[in-house]
Amino acid sequence: MTQVKSMSFALQQADLLRVRATVRHFDPHLHSTYSIVALKRGAAEIRSARWSETARAGDVFFFNPYEVHSAYCSEEDAEYEALYPSKEFLIRCLALEPRDGPLNIQTAILKRDSATRELIDALYTPAVEGNSIEASLGRILTACEFSTDSADESPGALARRACMLIRKNCTRAMRTEELAREMGVHKSHLVRAFSKAVGMAPQKYMRQVRVAKARELISEGSQLSEVALMLDFSDQAHFTREFKKVFGVPPGALLRDLRGHRRKKGASHLQVPLSDQAVH
Repeated sequence: MTQVKSMSFALQQADLLRVRATVRHFDPHLHSTYSIVALKRGAAEIRSARWSETARAGDVFFFNPYEVHSAYCSEEDAEYEALYPSKEFLIRCLALEPRDGPLNIQTAILKRDSATRELIDALYTPAVEGNSIEASLGRILTACEFSTDSADESPGALARRACMLIRKNCTRAMRTEELAREMGVHKSHLVRAFSKAVGMAPQKYMRQVRVAKARELISEGSQLSEVALMLDFSDQAHFTREFKKVFGVPPGALLRDLRGHRRKKGASHLQVPLSDQAVH
């Protein structure tokens, strides 16, 4: 079960969400953006379909959009900061030409070195400006390998097609039977193939894709009741339960942090440091 001791949120830029957290365990989950995680303290066993390894203090590791992953700390809690940049943000950092196709990080983990320490220092130094963080992140990304293959590479084309269909229909709840019918396959066959390739059952993946979309909508300024309705959750309580399964905190924590930072920013577009006040 996901166990989060503290978590706080901030929008570094419109397309870069920052999360600072202290955690013990994260169940398998996903995000609709890239995830770049800088581990400040502790160690965690990280697992995904793409890679599995132990990350330690000073390391930086990566997940692509919709890549299912989990984390477990066998000893002390781990303290980290996660950056959730958009594809456009990564392209700017890498000074690449805009592209429509996928851009996937192939690198799993960068072990502690001068570049990872520089990023962690930038993230955890309150006086550091946002452009310094972006510069440090850019140097980290230049050390990574990328590919333009589909982010859903897996043993089965069926699972890839199902993932695409789920994302396309993320604003409505679908039953597994309905998904199988649209795919033209038997439900049990879909469940077996999907679970093996993706790392979770189709129904859980559907809920997590909707939670990922919810995070985007809240970051853009939508109200919680609007988000629950837009994404076809049965009620506010259902939405809150599913959000907590991914982040370990309710969606109100994200909304409160972002509102607080927007009030501090006022009408300006200055970057805002993460709040020192953790949300439980």
